[in-house]
Amino acid sequence: MNNYIEQFLEMLLAERGLSKNSANAYKKDLDDFTLYLKAHNITDPTMIIVDNIRAFVHFLSNNNVSSRSIARKLSAIRGFCGFLVGESIIEANPAQLIDLPKYAAPLPMMLSVEEIKSIISICNEHNPENIRLKCMIHILYATGLRVSELVSLKITNLSLNHVTGELKNYITIIGKGNKERLVIMNDSAIKAVKDYLGYREFFIPLGKTSIYLFPSIAKQGYMTRQNFAILLKDAATNAGIDPMRVSPHVLRHSFASHLLAGGADLRVIQELLGHADISTTQIYTHVQINKLKDVMYKCHPLAGSF
Repeated sequence: MNNYIEQFLEMLLAERGLSKNSANAYKKDLDDFTLYLKAHNITDPTMIIVDNIRAFVHFLSNNNVSSRSIARKLSAIRGFCGFLVGESIIEANPAQLIDLPKYAAPLPMMLSVEEIKSIISICNEHNPENIRLKCMIHILYATGLRVSELVSLKITNLSLNHVTGELKNYITIIGKGNKERLVIMNDSAIKAVKDYLGYREFFIPLGKTSIYLFPSIAKQGYMTRQNFAILLKDAATNAGIDPMRVSPHVLRHSFASHLLAGGADLRVIQELLGHADISTTQIYTHVQINKLKDVMYKCHPLAGSF
């Protein structure tokens, strides 16, 4: 079974451009399914039937696994079985007969503009670490990048005017599915990048070079997502903001929500975020609708009973 899973993951990486993080998530979900099957003496993919998958879903539900997680695992199983059909290992996809469980997607958490300004202001102390963190926060909030895209930025992702040498106001990103997109930096972010570039060499070991904008001694050569998240939470704590409310993803949500509140078109936000489907972006409209409801109930003269 494991050999087939490895082949499936290789196909996703090579042919569909799936990110390594997504591939690892698929692997974990399929490993959980494989362990369940082994416990019931099923070791070959040709032995899988729809009742096995239904029993796995029932097992997950009884162990208080959320509907969202069950839906994700089922999606991985469905994709894997579809791969097996394509490879003529099984004749039909048994997972197609099972509907994905419905779940209410939680509304994204976000920070206010003032809270983000407060976190940035904490980074004003003039030392290389703070200048780097301030730059990263500015880029994240200005562009809505995924944290994995932010930390792995390369110097070549930045664009320079070939005549003046000045930094241009956009970054070229290779996102999910190896799709290229442009994200725009505002003046504050451009200044933060310029300030940081003067200190970038501080983070490169002596005698070494780096292609990354945020180099590090970490194995991959750039700052880890986990380290950036810790630094961000520390800054939030110092700003008097509950660190449980703050994460790189919350800044991405805040970017999108604030743009929408400012009148930006949903399709533009979709493009900037790198969402393949507009339905993924539409969750931000629910945030704005809730805010509109609050205003109506608080301010409209006939909102209450009379």
